[in-house]
Amino acid sequence: TCGDINSWRRVCSADGNPQGFGFCEFKSPNDAASAIRVLSSTDGRKEGGWSLPSIKPTQQKLMIQVDFSVKELIDECQEMTNPAASAKCATDDELVQSVEGIIRELEAAVIETSQTDETKDEGGAENDDGADNTNEHAAVNAESGDDDGEKVVSLELEEEWEKERARSKRHKRYIAAAEEREQQTIAKQNERGDRIKWNAMRDLDEAEEKQHQRDDMSVMLSKWDDVQQAQMGEHSYYRDRQRWWRHRKAERAREMELDDADRRQQEREACASEKPASATTERRDLIEALIKEIPSDPKALFEWPVKWEKVNDALIKSKIEPAVRKRLAEYLGGEGDDSSVSELSDYVVTHIREHKPPQELIDELEMVLVEEAPTFVARIWRFVVYESEAHARNVT
Repeated sequence: TCGDINSWRRVCSADGNPQGFGFCEFKSPNDAASAIRVLSSTDGRKEGGWSLPSIKPTQQKLMIQVDFSVKELIDECQEMTNPAASAKCATDDELVQSVEGIIRELEAAVIETSQTDETKDEGGAENDDGADNTNEHAAVNAESGDDDGEKVVSLELEEEWEKERARSKRHKRYIAAAEEREQQTIAKQNERGDRIKWNAMRDLDEAEEKQHQRDDMSVMLSKWDDVQQAQMGEHSYYRDRQRWWRHRKAERAREMELDDADRRQQEREACASEKPASATTERRDLIEALIKEIPSDPKALFEWPVKWEKVNDALIKSKIEPAVRKRLAEYLGGEGDDSSVSELSDYVVTHIREHKPPQELIDELEMVLVEEAPTFVARIWRFVVYESEAHARNVT
């Protein structure tokens, strides 16, 4: 209604249920600007925002969130085009009328769905056949062009299609991940087998070489003739025994020095291995004490004074941002590289980087995570508090 779109992605939860939000990509900045002007709950043409019909007692408000960089691009394009204000208002009025017509159709569809559900509840098991006839009648009306029946059937089919699509996508990701893990396991096993085989061959070669040296020495000593060697004078021992003895004493002194150096190095390594063990135990105790000190109650947790001077870009990039992506993937049932997870992760990280209070983050995420928003924000905020305190107390 407000403009042409390239794509619409509706987010599903981990169990496959469609959520009440999604991501829309318009074809042009003008189309996106029209949607913002008409549908926005704060700056839109409808005072107080648009209320969406629902079968639940409470109505849902239509909320639109625009990325800051996208908003800047839209504003720049609007400044360049600068259409006439009267023409823009007329176009917006037409769009408002179109949106109102769609909402009226949805209200009629919701009323008909509620009446159908009440009829089914009152009839019970005796009206099962009647319910089937009602469904068949709705399907016939949809085929024949009945707008109200078409809306009811379309909504039901869309929800079923979204659930089936989410289940199929998760199943494909699971199969692909299992195959990748299997390939990695096989590659590691092959690499480990090759390494074991190479080490065994090396040890065998070294053992054979030592055995050859021992055999050669045994043969030489068995044929050694001291008188003959003294007459030949080829060995330095027989040519100049005093010089040979001086060299031998110097070599022996060097060997003893090397032995002492090796012994001292071993003692230092033994002492160093004992110190990290005690340091690790002390560090573990400090971490456990810090975890117990941080409150689990959301109210007390949100009142904890975060040491923002320790929450720098390096800490956000290395620890906080990966944790946010992982938690969002758990809540939304997607992977860390999903566009929806990435967009929400960037928004949460930006909120933390700007040192904004947690309650504002809960208010913004409620339309995405619904009742799970407070729990999600509490988990992320506890992690931020822990990392800031750990860096401040030097127990990282």
